[in-house]
Amino acid sequence: MIDRYFRIYSKLDRIDDQLVDFIPTPRENVRLKALYEDLKNLESVNKKLQTSTVSLLDVRALFDHVIKHYPGTELYLSPTASLVKFPDFENGVVKLMAGKENTLTRGERAAVVKLLHTSETVATELQEEGEDAHQSFAEVALSQEEVTSSRENLKWIPPTSNDVERLFSRAGIVFSRLRRSLNPMTLETILFLQFNRSLWDASAVAEAIELGKKRTRPREEENAD
Repeated sequence: MIDRYFRIYSKLDRIDDQLVDFIPTPRENVRLKALYEDLKNLESVNKKLQTSTVSLLDVRALFDHVIKHYPGTELYLSPTASLVKFPDFENGVVKLMAGKENTLTRGERAAVVKLLHTSETVATELQEEGEDAHQSFAEVALSQEEVTSSRENLKWIPPTSNDVERLFSRAGIVFSRLRRSLNPMTLETILFLQFNRSLWDASAVAEAIELGKKRTRPREEENAD
């Protein structure tokens, strides 16, 4: 809504008696513009968190960037925030992915001890800092990360519960009121196929249909006899 407002702001008739009481004052408009920029920044972070390629290191970089520009969020987004269920593990993984194994605390090292042998840290140089005019708020945060070989090794660790949330959401759509008698195994199969689209194609569907026909033919012949 606020985006649409700024698109039509210059075309508003400030003399129209029906509109004048609803148009923000110049002072209010300045505050709205500042709020609009903040909302765009936070929206870019939110969208980046929803992507399937984001890692724990990416999430930490995004949150640190938000805290830097919006200090009031530190209570909720810092590595030691009360919302973090396993801070030692999460912080340990982030440090491994950033090539900072030597900075692990005793608790963090104990939490990620099984991952240490899979993480080979190598010396890297920090990328040049500086915001590109064509980069979003979130992209600037990720461009300032330190990249190491261990980052790729640990990217399989999911940083968010997005996939699980999407799974339950999809299950709710499939398991509608008209499908309450659906066999649990059938529901599981449907969801598995939907979330693993790369594992099958049209030829696999045709093969499954043909196999189903072959299995039903003997039964039909027996019933006919």
